[in-house]
Amino acid sequence: MHPHLFFEALSYIVAFAVYLALRRRFHDPISTPLRWAVIAAAVAGAAFGAKLLYWLEDPQLTWRNLHDPAYLVGGKTIVGALVFGLLAVELSKRYIGLRSSTGDLYAIPLALGIAIGRIGCFLTGLSDNTYGTPTNLPWAINFGDGIPRHPPQLYEILFLVTLIPILSRVLNKISCQNKIVILSGAAASRSDADAQSKDPASPDATTAVAGSSHSFLPGDAFKFFMVAYMSFRLLCDFIKPYPRIFLGLGGIQWACVLILLYYSRDIARWLRMRTT
Repeated sequence: MHPHLFFEALSYIVAFAVYLALRRRFHDPISTPLRWAVIAAAVAGAAFGAKLLYWLEDPQLTWRNLHDPAYLVGGKTIVGALVFGLLAVELSKRYIGLRSSTGDLYAIPLALGIAIGRIGCFLTGLSDNTYGTPTNLPWAINFGDGIPRHPPQLYEILFLVTLIPILSRVLNKISCQNKIVILSGAAASRSDADAQSKDPASPDATTAVAGSSHSFLPGDAFKFFMVAYMSFRLLCDFIKPYPRIFLGLGGIQWACVLILLYYSRDIARWLRMRTT
């Protein structure tokens, strides 16, 4: 079996198994029918986006190969899958009226799945088109053309393996925060029904939620993954021989910039958390 196909299939299996384990551990608040509707939207959006951004990565090459089915079917990009998967989920949630955050349980499976898939990219070599630019660094890899190159696939695997424990910590903090809010709300409901007679200094659901500006919120694990991965790809793609379409950035890098702008308020909130 081709290494790319094997590790891509393995990444899907492992990621889905980890997702199911996390769903059991953290007691997913989203009902099963709604959860599967969100997953279906994510898969459809990811499949479309992975192809679209691949075609836009090199517009001139795509234009020359518009009538080549092998080219049009052959490639895809993870960034496009993540961007359009996110867009599809947000649109589907708005359509069905779901306001709860749904992405936290996907963060670790996505990071692990991408890392496993990158093993296949590395073993495939030049034909995978994920190799780096020439370099004289001691860990440079000859992918078959006799030129020592950066191994961006290995950089990405190392980055994701380092990111997973951080995502786990964020996910645990979100879970603990949710439990505090629930317990505080239950305590408040058992207190005196007359709000005026309550001690304003006593903790209740309102103060718990108000204090959440200094803690991670539901949805932050997925947002943190997206911000971290897009930041990494924005920088890492400078050492890939991709065409620069505008202001020295490639199509994938511009997609990363747009996602970072989309999450800019969350990034600012996290920075405030570190200073308070």
